[in-house]
Amino acid sequence: HRGSKISSCSNRRFARRRNKSRMASLNHPATEQVIALADEAATEALGEKIARELKAGDFIALDGELGAGKTCFVRGLARGLGIDSHTVASPTYVTMQTYSGGRLPLIHIDVWRMKDSNELETIGWDELLTDGSGVIVVEWAQKITGALPQKRIQIQIAFSNSKDNSTMSSSQDSRTATIV
Repeated sequence: HRGSKISSCSNRRFARRRNKSRMASLNHPATEQVIALADEAATEALGEKIARELKAGDFIALDGELGAGKTCFVRGLARGLGIDSHTVASPTYVTMQTYSGGRLPLIHIDVWRMKDSNELETIGWDELLTDGSGVIVVEWAQKITGALPQKRIQIQIAFSNSKDNSTMSSSQDSRTATIV
């Protein structure tokens, strides 16, 4: 497995309200690595770090509660790919946004409003998967598990009870395991 300007994450208020923290945990098939993320900046920084190692055709399945920091993480991915991260926003109402201008295009998909994976055809899902020219990241990926490619990076962001600000877990191959 591999699994307008925005000055801060829109999820900040939600995270403060919850007063819980995030942590990143990355799984290799038999192990899990947990990374504490103190705040939005740390969440974005992890996304940026991972992006520097991504290659054309890489796919990231991203899950987490509402307000956990999924879009913050994607903003970091964009920055790590050399894309203006201030242009990144949750694509909830448009389903898909493509960001270019960096070393690889970033295709950001949000399936929150989809009823099932059959709706993926409206965005050209099969073509996206076979194109392989950029990096695809899907928020709320658990809604379309059966349609996800087998080779992907799987990341889960969740609140924890520590003083940090988010939890991420990821299944990956050995190449991805070396990213963090």
